[in-house]
Amino acid sequence: MAQVGATMGAQGDPLFVTTTVALMAVIVVIMNLAGLEMAANQDLDWNRELSATGFASVVAGLGGGTPASMIVPASLRSKFFGATTRLTGIVAALVIAAALFLGDGMLDLVPVPLVGGILFFAGLGMLDEGLVRSRKRLPWTEYGVIVLIAGVTVVFGLFEGVGAGMLATLLFFAVRLSRVDPIGSRFTVRERRSTKGRSVPDRVILQEEGERVLVWRLRGYIFFGSVYPLADHLRESLSADPRPACVMLDFTDVSGFDFSAVNVLARFLKMANRAGVKVVLSAPSEQVRPGLERNLPPSELAVLGIEPDADRALEQCEEIVLEAWKAKAGTVDKHRASVLERAAADLDSQLEQRTRFEDMVDELHSWLRPRRYAPGEILAGPDVPGEGLQLLTSGRASAHDAAGTRFRHYGPGDAIWPVEPADEEAPTVTADAACTTMLLTPAARRRMEEQDEGLALKLYRHLLAERFAGEPTASVRDDAVSPRSGSRSESDS
Repeated sequence: MAQVGATMGAQGDPLFVTTTVALMAVIVVIMNLAGLEMAANQDLDWNRELSATGFASVVAGLGGGTPASMIVPASLRSKFFGATTRLTGIVAALVIAAALFLGDGMLDLVPVPLVGGILFFAGLGMLDEGLVRSRKRLPWTEYGVIVLIAGVTVVFGLFEGVGAGMLATLLFFAVRLSRVDPIGSRFTVRERRSTKGRSVPDRVILQEEGERVLVWRLRGYIFFGSVYPLADHLRESLSADPRPACVMLDFTDVSGFDFSAVNVLARFLKMANRAGVKVVLSAPSEQVRPGLERNLPPSELAVLGIEPDADRALEQCEEIVLEAWKAKAGTVDKHRASVLERAAADLDSQLEQRTRFEDMVDELHSWLRPRRYAPGEILAGPDVPGEGLQLLTSGRASAHDAAGTRFRHYGPGDAIWPVEPADEEAPTVTADAACTTMLLTPAARRRMEEQDEGLALKLYRHLLAERFAGEPTASVRDDAVSPRSGSRSESDS
C-alpha cells in the first residue's frame, strides 16, 4: 500500500504531470506530422506546423484546454475533397466553439448509440491501420515494437506503453549501430606514406619495414556495442608477425565516444605500452583526451603520440620505424649493406633526373627570372598574386590548407603552379627553408612556344613526368594536391 501511495503521489505532483503532458504532446505532434506527410505524400513545413501547434496550445491553455495537435483524419479529408483553404478550419472551429454558447444541452440531440458506434468503428480503424495493414510494410522488428506498445498500453496504460516503445526502439537502435564496423580501413606504411619528403635510403627502409606500422582508420560513433570487437582486433595486431613498432589510430572520421569506449581504449594503450609498441593518435576529439588523462598514469600518457591530422601522425610513425631500423643497423652491418644495395638504383635514377632538370634550367635561363624566399615566406597561395610557374632549384617547401594540414612537400626539381586568387580553398605553399626558384611568366612561356618549340616541349615533358611520378606510391591522401591548386591560373592560360 505504501508503494502504491508513493506512486500515486509522484503522479499527482504538478511538475511530474506537466513534464509528462509536455513530452506526450511533443510525441503526438511529431507522429501526426510524420503520419500526415506519409498519407498525403507531400512534404510539410515542420517549422510552420510546429509554430502553429504551439500557438494553438497556448491559446487553448488560456481557456483551460488541452495541448493542441493537428487532426490527421480531418486534414486528409480536407485534402481529398479539395477543401484546403483557411475557411475549412474556421468553420470547424466555429462548430466546436458553439458548445461554449449552447452548452452541453446540444449533446442531448445526438443519439448515444451513434456516438458509441463512431468510437467503436474509429477504434477498429486504428487497430486495422496500426496492427493489421502495417504488418505488410514493416520489418518484423519494427512491427514487434508496435505490438509491444499496444499490449503494454492495454494492460498498464498509455504512458507505460509509450515508455516501453521508446525503450525497445533504443535497444534495437543500439543493436543495429553495434553491427556497423568502426574500422573504416587498415593499411601499413608500405602501402601509404605521409607527404613528407624522404631521402632515397629512407624510402627504401620504409618500403622494407613499412609493415611494422599498422594504421587503423576509425569511423562513426564508437560506443560499448562496437568498441569490444575493435579492441579484439587491436589486441591481435600486437602479436602480429612481424611485431609492429607503431600502431596509429586515426579518429578523423569518428563522430563521438562514450565513456566505456574510452576505458577500453585506455586499456589497449596500457597493453601496447607493456608490449613495447608505440601508439600514435591522429585527430582525437576533445572528448577522448580528458578520458585518457583520467584513465592513464602520467608515465604512459607521456609516451603517447598525439597529432592534429593523419599526415603528421604518419610522419611520426615513419620516424619511429626509421629510428628503430637505424638502431638495429648500428650493430648489424648487413642491414646497412642491404639498404645501400637496394638504394643504389634509386640514387642513380634520382641523380640522373636532377642532372636533366639542371640542364633544362640552363637552357631555359633566358626565359626565367630567379626568385629567393626566406624560411616561412609564402611562394604561392590564395593571398599571393600568381606571377607564373616556379621551378624549385634549391631548398624545400610545403603546401598546407587553411587548417594547417600538409598536402605535399616540394624539393629541387618540383614545379609550383600559381593559384587563382578567387580560390580560397587552394593550399598555401610556404618555404620550409631558404628556397630559390626560377619563375616562368605567362608572357615568357608564350614567346618560348613561338620561338623555341622544342624547348617548350622539353619543359612540358618534365612537368608531365613530375605529375605522373608519384602515382604508384599512395600518400596519406589520394588528393594530396588539390586539382585547383595544380592547374594553371587564368593569367597563365
